[in-house]
Amino acid sequence: MKPETVISAYAEEIDARTNTRVLTNEPGRMVYQIDGQDGSGTVEVLTLFPGVILQFHSFHCKSFRLAVNGNVNEGLKINFCSEGRMEVRMSDNLCLFMEPGNLSLDVRTAQDSFQFPCGHYHGVELFLHHSSIGKVFPEAWEELKINPTKIQDRFCGEGKSYVIFADERFKQIFDNMLNAPDECRTEYLKIKATELLFLLGSVEMPDKSDTASLMTTGQVEIAKQVMEIVTRDLSQHTSVETLAGMFGISPSSIKNYFRGVYGKNISTYLRETRMSAAALALRDGKQPIGEIATAVGYENASKFSAAFKSFFGETPLEYRRQSRCGI
Repeated sequence: MKPETVISAYAEEIDARTNTRVLTNEPGRMVYQIDGQDGSGTVEVLTLFPGVILQFHSFHCKSFRLAVNGNVNEGLKINFCSEGRMEVRMSDNLCLFMEPGNLSLDVRTAQDSFQFPCGHYHGVELFLHHSSIGKVFPEAWEELKINPTKIQDRFCGEGKSYVIFADERFKQIFDNMLNAPDECRTEYLKIKATELLFLLGSVEMPDKSDTASLMTTGQVEIAKQVMEIVTRDLSQHTSVETLAGMFGISPSSIKNYFRGVYGKNISTYLRETRMSAAALALRDGKQPIGEIATAVGYENASKFSAAFKSFFGETPLEYRRQSRCGI
C-alpha cells in the first residue's frame, strides 16, 4: 500500500463495517460514527501528510466491537487520553489501558474489543502508516532531523508498547490540537504534529514504560470478577483478604489489578457505586432512608446520612426533597 492510498483504504474499511456510518466525507477530512450496544462515539480523521493521519476520538458508551484490517492499521500510533478511560486488547493479547494524561506509542494492532470503564473516552491519535515510515517527509521534517523510524525504534523496539504520563510539554501540544483555531486548523495541526514528533525524537524521556498500563487478559478478568462480586449486593462488605483468597493471589495483587482496570481503588469505586445507588433510590422511590442505608451497606441512617452529605453536599432528606421539587 502506498502512503497516498491509506486514507482511501481506511474509508473503504469503514464503509464495510455494519456498526459504523460516515457523517462527513470531504477531501482531507472524514467524520464517522461507531454504534455500540449502550451508546456511540465519533471519530474525526484528518490527513496531514500522505500516510500521516490525525484522529480525534469521542466516545460515550461502555464498549463496542470493531473488526480491524491489520494492513490499514499497521504503523506507529501515538495516543493521548484527555478524558475518560479506555481498555483495548492488543494483538499480543495484552490489554492496554489509557487514562487522562497517558501518552502511548505502539506498533501493535488493536483487536476487536474496546472497553470504556468510565462510560466515556476522549483522546487524540497521530498515526503514521508503515508505508510512510522511512519515506520522504516534508522538507521541514528533514531540516529538524525528525526521523519516524528512529522514533519508532526508540519507543517500540521489538514491538513493545510505551506508556507514560505526559509531562506539561506534551500535554500542551495535545491541548493545542484539541483547541486548534478554525481559521487555519489543518495547517496549525500540521505544525503541532511536527512539534510532537520533534520532541519525541529529541528530548529526554523515561526509559521504561508504565507497566501499570499494560495487563494480561487473566489479570483483567480477575479485576472484573472482583468488581462483580463487590457490587452484586451493596449491603455486604467483602474484605480484600477474602477476595485474594478466592483467587489465590495476594491482597496487593487484587488492589493493583483493580486499580489498573478501573483507575481507582476498590473502596473509592464502592463508595461511588453506593452513593449512586442511594441517590437513585432517593429520587425514584418512597423507600425509607433507613432501609436505603442498609441496602447500600451502612449500619444505620446516621452514618449513611453523614457519608451521603460528604459525597453530595446535602443530606439524603434534602436531596430527596429537591429531587421531587425538580430543583
